[in-house]
Amino acid sequence: MTWPFENDTSGIVKKISESSIRSSKIRNIFTVVTIALASALLATVFLWTFGTQTERINMVKQTAQIVYRGLSEQQGNQLYDQDEIEWVGEILNGPAERINNATVNFSYGNAEMLASQQMEFKGEIPQKENEIMLPKSFLDVLGYDDKLGQKISLSFEDGSTHEFVLSGIWSSVYEVKGTYLALVSKTYLDKMAGSVLPMDYFIGLKNATTMSEEEASKYALTLAEKLNISDDQTVVRSDYFMQLEDTSMGDEMGFFIVVGLLTLLGAGIVIYSIFYISIAGNIRSYGQLRTIGTTKAQIKRIVYREGKLLAAVGIPLGLLIGNIIGYVLLPDGWNLQTTVLVTVGTGIFALLIVIIAIHTPVKKAANISPIEAVRYSPYQGKKKESAKLHRKITPFSLARMNLSRNKVKSILTILSLSIGGVLLVTLSTVLISHDSYAEARGNSFPVGEFKINLNANQSWETAEVSLAGLQRQNLLNDEFVAQLENIDGVKGVKRWYYTDAEYHVNGSSNDWIQGFCRDEQKNLEDNLIAGTVDYDELIAGNGIVMMEERLKDVYEMEAALGDTVKVDYENAAGELVTKSYTITGVISDYNYVGFKKCFTLPEQLINEATGMDCTGTISVITDQEQYQAVEAGLRQLLSGNSNFTLETIEEKINSLESMYQFVYGVLLIIAVVITCFSLINLVNTTITNFISRKQEFGILQSIGLTEKQLLKMLQYEGLIYSASATIITVILGAGMGYLAVCAMKTANAYFFFNFPWAVVIGYLVAILIVQVILSAFTTRTLKKQSLVDRIKTME
Repeated sequence: MTWPFENDTSGIVKKISESSIRSSKIRNIFTVVTIALASALLATVFLWTFGTQTERINMVKQTAQIVYRGLSEQQGNQLYDQDEIEWVGEILNGPAERINNATVNFSYGNAEMLASQQMEFKGEIPQKENEIMLPKSFLDVLGYDDKLGQKISLSFEDGSTHEFVLSGIWSSVYEVKGTYLALVSKTYLDKMAGSVLPMDYFIGLKNATTMSEEEASKYALTLAEKLNISDDQTVVRSDYFMQLEDTSMGDEMGFFIVVGLLTLLGAGIVIYSIFYISIAGNIRSYGQLRTIGTTKAQIKRIVYREGKLLAAVGIPLGLLIGNIIGYVLLPDGWNLQTTVLVTVGTGIFALLIVIIAIHTPVKKAANISPIEAVRYSPYQGKKKESAKLHRKITPFSLARMNLSRNKVKSILTILSLSIGGVLLVTLSTVLISHDSYAEARGNSFPVGEFKINLNANQSWETAEVSLAGLQRQNLLNDEFVAQLENIDGVKGVKRWYYTDAEYHVNGSSNDWIQGFCRDEQKNLEDNLIAGTVDYDELIAGNGIVMMEERLKDVYEMEAALGDTVKVDYENAAGELVTKSYTITGVISDYNYVGFKKCFTLPEQLINEATGMDCTGTISVITDQEQYQAVEAGLRQLLSGNSNFTLETIEEKINSLESMYQFVYGVLLIIAVVITCFSLINLVNTTITNFISRKQEFGILQSIGLTEKQLLKMLQYEGLIYSASATIITVILGAGMGYLAVCAMKTANAYFFFNFPWAVVIGYLVAILIVQVILSAFTTRTLKKQSLVDRIKTME
C-alpha cells in the first residue's frame, strides 16, 4: 500500500528485478529446473496417492456384492429376470493342464465377469466348443501372433492335442508369469467333465452404493429362498461394503507429510544455495542501490519478486509434467476435481518452498550497508595467520584454499549432495534388507512349497463357510493324501490341525484353536516361557498351551498358568460339545501355517473332542527341480473343487516382494529426485564459481599458473566436493540404514542388514559423470577467451 505522501516505487522495483533476471541466465535456468522438479514430484506423488484411492473405489464398485455358488442353469437364468440386479457374472472353473512348461487353467466366464475382474479383451467370448480366448503373453510362449480367428494347437500332458480357434485375447495387470488363464466355452468344460456342470454367479446390484451390508444380505437370502438356493450356496461379500466405506485418507497423510518435508529439504537447500551465491555476487549492486536511497524493504521486494517470477515459470511447468505423469501412472484413478485441488494445493506449497528457501538470502541482501557493500568480498571470514613462511603451491592446495575461503557455500554444496545420497542409501538399505523367502518360510511355509487348505474362512467370499462343516466331510483323508504322494516330484506331506471352535477364558472369548503334532514339540520348546509343552504330559493332564504375545497384544485378553479354558466344538454329528483344559504351558510363538491362534494343544485332544480329523491344511514337500510339474499336478487334482484352495511359496514370496518394493520404491524415487536436486546444486555452484572467478584465473595464469594446472585445480575442487559427499553418504547412510533396519526388525523379524554397494557405486559414478561434464565445460570456455580478456573481466 502507498500512502498519499509517499512515492510509488513499485515500477522501479519491477524494472530492477526484471533487469536482474535478464542478467542471470544461468541462475534462472537452475532455479526454474529445481522448482519444476519439486512441483512435478509433489504433483505426481499426490495425484498417484489420491488416484490409487479413486481407482480402488471404482474397482470396488465394479465388483459383485453377492455370490451364488453351484447353481443349475435354470436357477442361473432366473437371476437375469430380477429387477434389482444390474449385472450377472458367470464363472466356471475347469481343470488345469501343463502346456509348454506353463500351468494353464481352463475356465469359462462371461463379459460381465471379465469386467468385474479388470480383464480387458478384444474379440469375442468363446461360445462354441472349439473356441478359446488366451492372454497375449501366452500366445508369445506358444509362438503365435495376435491374429484373431487363427487355429491354436495345444498339447496336453497326457499326449493328446486339442485344436482351438482364437476368438479373443484378454489382458490384465494381474497376470502371473508361468501361470495362464485360458477362457473356453461352457460347452467345452461340460464335455471334458462328461456332464452339465453347476456354475457360480456373481451379482452386481443396481443400488449397491446406497445399500448396507445388512440390506444386501436380506435381499440375497430372500432371492435365494425364491429360487430354491440353499444358504450354503449364498455368500454376501463383506469386503465390498467395508472397502466402500473406507474412504479416509488417514494412512496417506503421513506419507504426504514425509514427501513434503523431503521435497522442502531437497529443493529448499538447492534454491537457497542458488540465491545465496547470486546475492553474494550482487552485494555491491545492492549497496549502490542503498546509496541512492533504496530501503531495506525495497531490496527485499526486488529479490522476492525475482524468486516469484522464476517460480511463475517453474511451478506451472512442473505441475504440467506432474499431471501428465500422474495420469499416465493411473488413468483409471484420474478425477477432475481431485486433479484441480491437487494442482492448486501443490502450486501453493511449491511457492511456499521458494519463499522459505530465499528468506535468508533476501535478509542478507537487505541488511547490507553501502560501506560494507564496497568492501564486501565473497571470501570474507575469519583470517588465520599461517606459521609457515614458505608453502608449496600446487593445484590441489589452491583448490583446497579456494573451498576454505567461503566455507558456507562449500558446506551447503557438500550438504546438498550428501542429503540426497544419505536418503538414497538409507532407503536402498531397507529395501534390500528384507528377506522375502525367510518371511514366507517363517510365517506361511515352515515346511513344503505348497499348501492345500480347506476353503473355509479363507476369504470374504467364504467367510460364512464353516471349517468344522468341511472337516466333517473328511475331505483331507488318507486316500486324498495318497493321491498327493503319487504326484511325481512330491517327497512328502505334513498335516496341520486347527478348527473354528470358540474358546472362553476368564470372562473373554474368541474363535479358532490349533493343534500340534509330536514333531512340532521341539519348536514349541524353543519358545517356551513357563510350564511344559510335552505332548504326552498335556494329553495326560488335559492341558493346553497359551501363546502369550498373541493373547495379550492382539486380543488384549488375560490368562496365566493353571487357568481353565473352555472350548466349544462342533463334533462329527454337527452337535456342540464343550471341553475344559488347563493352561500348563506358556510360549511366545512358534512356526505355523496361516495366522497364529491364541491356544494350541495336542492334535489328539482336538480329534478326540470332535470325533473327527481336524486337519485344516496339508503342506506338500517337493523336489525343487520338479516344482513346476508338481504345481501342475496339484492344480489338476484340485481343479473344479471349490472346497480346496492352493497356495504356493512362489506366490507368497512374490506378494511380499511386491508389497515392500512398491512402498519403498516410491520413496526411492523421491530420494533419486532429491539426489537430482543435489547434482543441480553442484553444477550451479561449479559454473557460477567459474564465471565469477575468471579475473582471478587470469591473474593466476599471468604469474605462472599454466592452463593445465588451472584445469587440474578446478577438477580437484570438484573431486573434494565428491569425495566429501561420498564419505558422508557412506558413513551416515550406512548408520541410518542400519538404524532403519533395526527399527523395521522390531515390527518384522525378517529384516537383515545388507549394505547397498551397487547404489553407492552408482551414486559415485553419477557424481563423477557430472564432474567430467563440468570439466569439459570449463576447458572449452577457457579456450574461447584469451588471458588478457579474462584479466579485464570485472566482478
